[in-house]
Amino acid sequence: MKSVLDLSKAYKKLNPRDKRRFDSIFSFSMDAGELVVPDSMKPWAKKQFGAVAKLEQQPILKVTNHVLHEGALFNKLRADRPIQSGKGITKKALKDLAAKEPFADVEKNTPEDTFGRLYGKSEVSASNVAKYDSLHGLVIFNKADPLAFTEEETVDHFNAALSWIAAAHAEHPEAHYPVIGWNCLWKAAASLVHGHMQVMVGKHEPYAATHLWKLGAEVYKGRYKRTFWQELYAVHKTLGLAAEKKGVKVFASLTPKKEKEIILISKSADEQLFRTIYKVLNSYRKMGVESFNVAVIMPPLDKSWPGFPVIVRIVDRGNLNARTTDIGIMELYLGQSVVASDPVKVWAQVKKAL
Repeated sequence: MKSVLDLSKAYKKLNPRDKRRFDSIFSFSMDAGELVVPDSMKPWAKKQFGAVAKLEQQPILKVTNHVLHEGALFNKLRADRPIQSGKGITKKALKDLAAKEPFADVEKNTPEDTFGRLYGKSEVSASNVAKYDSLHGLVIFNKADPLAFTEEETVDHFNAALSWIAAAHAEHPEAHYPVIGWNCLWKAAASLVHGHMQVMVGKHEPYAATHLWKLGAEVYKGRYKRTFWQELYAVHKTLGLAAEKKGVKVFASLTPKKEKEIILISKSADEQLFRTIYKVLNSYRKMGVESFNVAVIMPPLDKSWPGFPVIVRIVDRGNLNARTTDIGIMELYLGQSVVASDPVKVWAQVKKAL
């Protein structure tokens, strides 16, 4: 495929077995958005999009994952735009902002968890002042610049997050549901510029979306006698959107949660996974990404979900100078993301970095 909008053509070329696998997870449809461009707008439309007809007949692709209950809408006017590198904010501006924040002096300006403060090679932990959940901490990077991380520092940060999870679980054995989150800069919901990760271990029951994924995978296996996560990867691999590197499965999602979503699947949260995450993020930076989310969802610590892998989802959250948010009613309430980036073009960039 040269574009995700070629999905219909690619689907027709699949062999019967691959079509059945695709159909067991996804459905898709093509439609057209029609409008009438007034004469007063035609010069602008031609200059902006190359032809007035591109606005008057807009092919729209809708893809739905019926196992995870997620979907995306792709519009040709958006999907065909090249991935651009913006100037964004300067390193000096980020440094100046970070210097005024509490993380500039972690021990003085942040609380510690009841099990103490943990120190890593490139980071230090803190307890979150305004918690998402009862067990919610921070891994604060030694470097203030949130976009200056190296591969080794990335591995260090994730290992520090695992240490925090172990310490929290040791003090609260009833907490079983670990999550690591990396919200980079304000478009990704970070309240502070200084680089940091969020880390949690949920009690009582899994977080809602994770529970939904688990139930969907169980229903799928009961119906098709196959492992959902392997089949999900296989569909993307068949379409040229996936690769496996040293046991870590990586693919550009057909139903991205938001822009440029890359999903990684691994048997464990280990060094190889963390290095692969770095490679994806490094390719993002080369594409001009300034703000991103990384979510690392792990199986319960009590091993009650056999076969459930470590799932990593990474998305670009847009230009830091943009005044609009990238989340609206479609994403919040209808479960169908409106996506500007083309997974085929994103994958072409990411696979070079793996």
